Amino acid sequence: MKKSFSTRNFQTTNTSKSRKSDLAKAKLAMTLDYVFGRGTSRLIEYSKLDFEYSKKTGRVRHVYEAAEKPVLLFTFRPNGSIAPTLAGARLLLSRALKGRKKMITSKGRKDYSSIPKWVVVALDGVSGFIAKGRTVFCKHVVHCDDRLHPSEDVAVINERGELLAVGKSVVSGKTMKQFKRGVAVKIREGASENALSVL
Repeated sequence: MKKSFSTRNFQTTNTSKSRKSDLAKAKLAMTLDYVFGRGTSRLIEYSKLDFEYSKKTGRVRHVYEAAEKPVLLFTFRPNGSIAPTLAGARLLLSRALKGRKKMITSKGRKDYSSIPKWVVVALDGVSGFIAKGRTVFCKHVVHCDDRLHPSEDVAVINERGELLAVGKSVVSGKTMKQFKRGVAVKIREGASENALSVL
């Protein structure tokens, strides 16, 4: 005897997937606001995201930009924090800076007041090294936020506004400004010199 097709089972599965996706979006939004500051979650178009879940725990592991070739944007760590990839940082930065004041004014002066807390500005002269994944030293730092703490995820850009890399701060923002020696940021992923572009 053939089993009859049940639309009820299909709807339940569909609803279950939808709820799982909604919970993942809510977690991503909450984590982005907690790690990168209130309002960061509003920079994301959630309808264009896909989520990958852990087979063991069922928790969100990776966040992708939905496309023919999915692009990894964020990775959730076991402790619940989130690490942006270069693509994720570019997405957040390009939207965070949209409509804000330019870093270089018409008179050639540098204005970093529109830069988010989680962005470190490095000297143009070391762009190539940082883009290759090399460490950012305190002497390379042109601007950073005083509220920045050690072990926070950051994006590194140069004075021209090109995204160089993503990594973790080693010392506080105040220390980066005060010291001329020592490591400021450990790079996790570099952009490579050929991929540099102004945000």
